[in-house]
Amino acid sequence: MSEMLEKPLSLLFFIFFFFFLHFTQSLSNPDSATLLAFKSSVLDPSNSLSSWTNSTDLCSGSWLGVTCSSSTLRVTRLVLEDLNLTGSILPLIQLTELRLLSLKYNHLSSTSNFSFSSWAALKHLYLSHNRLVGKFPPGLGNLQRLRRLDVSYNYFSGEIPMTELAQLSHLLTLRLEANSFSGTISSARRLPSSVLDLNISYNYLSGKIPSSLSRFPASSFSGNQNLCGEPLLNACYSGMVESDPAQSSKPVTSTKKRLNNWVLIIIVSVIAMAIVSGLMTITCYCFRERRRKRGSSGDLAKRKATGSQPPIGGYYVEGRISREGKKMVLFEGCHGFSKVNELLSSSAELLGKGTVGTTYKVLMDGDGVLVVKRVRERRKRRELDGWLKVIGGLRHSNVVSLRAYYQSKDELLLVYDFLPNGSLQSLLHGNRGPGRTPLEWAARLRIASGSAKGLAFLHSYDKAKLFHGNLTSSNIIVDRSGNACISDIGLHQLVHAPSFSNNAYKAPELLPNDIKNHDNVNQRKFSQKCDVYSFGVVLLELLTGKMPNGEGNTSLVKWVQGVGREEWAWEVFDFELFGCKQMEEQMVALMQVALLCVSELPRDRPKMSIVHRMIEDISSKGATEVGPNSIMNDLTSDSSPSLSENAS
Repeated sequence: MSEMLEKPLSLLFFIFFFFFLHFTQSLSNPDSATLLAFKSSVLDPSNSLSSWTNSTDLCSGSWLGVTCSSSTLRVTRLVLEDLNLTGSILPLIQLTELRLLSLKYNHLSSTSNFSFSSWAALKHLYLSHNRLVGKFPPGLGNLQRLRRLDVSYNYFSGEIPMTELAQLSHLLTLRLEANSFSGTISSARRLPSSVLDLNISYNYLSGKIPSSLSRFPASSFSGNQNLCGEPLLNACYSGMVESDPAQSSKPVTSTKKRLNNWVLIIIVSVIAMAIVSGLMTITCYCFRERRRKRGSSGDLAKRKATGSQPPIGGYYVEGRISREGKKMVLFEGCHGFSKVNELLSSSAELLGKGTVGTTYKVLMDGDGVLVVKRVRERRKRRELDGWLKVIGGLRHSNVVSLRAYYQSKDELLLVYDFLPNGSLQSLLHGNRGPGRTPLEWAARLRIASGSAKGLAFLHSYDKAKLFHGNLTSSNIIVDRSGNACISDIGLHQLVHAPSFSNNAYKAPELLPNDIKNHDNVNQRKFSQKCDVYSFGVVLLELLTGKMPNGEGNTSLVKWVQGVGREEWAWEVFDFELFGCKQMEEQMVALMQVALLCVSELPRDRPKMSIVHRMIEDISSKGATEVGPNSIMNDLTSDSSPSLSENAS
């Protein structure tokens, strides 16, 4: 009897000791005193920091904006945005384990003895829209892990600390706009090449913009009246490049007068040439229109007799493939044309050139718009007809329909529906800088679900064992309603060798050890599980906002896998999603789905039908308990045959 009582008592003692140790550690945590000192030093009109009390543990989750490390119980994240706080940020320099600090949209200030030196672990620093004054604080060079720095819309003056910024080899974002920085930026050529987002506009900077910074848009430098050089329109003259204020202004003034005279002469000459050119253009246009109206019937008869065709967009079809009366193979839903010449005689716009061929946007009579892809190298004709008829029979709301095709000895034309909102790649990575319209989280989740649904349909179509073969973010097109549609299905089977536009999307089993056998390896090993891997990379693009090549020479998959789970929220997720923190659990759940898709072994990847159901579950449950583990458990009972061996 005594032995039976000893075990529960010892267990109870252990539990009591554990909680006592945890409680004493939280009481002795130096960060508690630091935060309470900050609270007492600032003016908090809305009483936003009322949850910061001595009676509660700062790592319990009850302190507003405070996140602790589970191992050290030290504060690693402090987010106090738009709380109307007024006071000094000086007490916070004691938070030596901070990895993220965001104090945006407050009225906080700094003192002369403020330094960044103690925040050596910091990766993200957001202090914009405050009242920070004086010269830029020292110690920035100690923040070797810093990736995002935003101190815009403050009152900093003096020179930008380019020497210390050059030491931050991981820096991605540098936002210094709307301050009072002065001096030249000639030393900015030493900025780390890793910087992707730069904005130093609306300061008092002068001199020539270094050529290494000309890759950024003009909006990154606007509002500095004395800056010159690309990408700004104002050219640099001898009197305005890095001028010394101590020198006399007379030589500069005389130089400017001479330059102004030359500029005036050049402007007058350009205007005169423009007027003459405009008159000549109008005259030629009127003459050409007159000739066209007079000889339109004769030209048409001539084209019919010779078989030649007018140009489509930026290329000529050279007559031999578009003889009068040559018919195309049409599929369901194809309207407005039935012959090749009707298509080729329409006006067209070049959309792009890829590894398979060239793509055009074609405007048909009756305001219909189509996409025509001209495939260059391809397989034999008898191998194509059967395959194209299978692809042409695919009809799904998340698949771009093949409406028609035409092939001859020298040409293969594929006709698709036109979707106006462009590709996922352009929505994610286009104009990645100031003035960009971010892709919201709800739209990203909808695109993920729609593209998963389309790919799942393809994989299950009529038991044909179909697969896409080259799924990338550029092959996911968005329609007018924001729905994602899979395009370019099966193009890898039309050409002699399957070709990925980017190897970062390629599954590990498709990467050959012998480059000479590259094509054979791809053809032998490609399966639907390779599409699943590519889709996982697309999900990582959606979540991180990064190109699939990742940072440096590391693929995006390897980079994400190398980041700890607790650092996902601010280290991995796209900074454009920071305003959607309430959906962080959805992002984490979708990240788990993505990592499941990019498993090293094909048998560890789920089928696309399961992936789609997981994403739908994430979307329907909102920010509640979501994640692939719970979804997998729910699906095991009724869908176990479709699960891979180790996926659950």
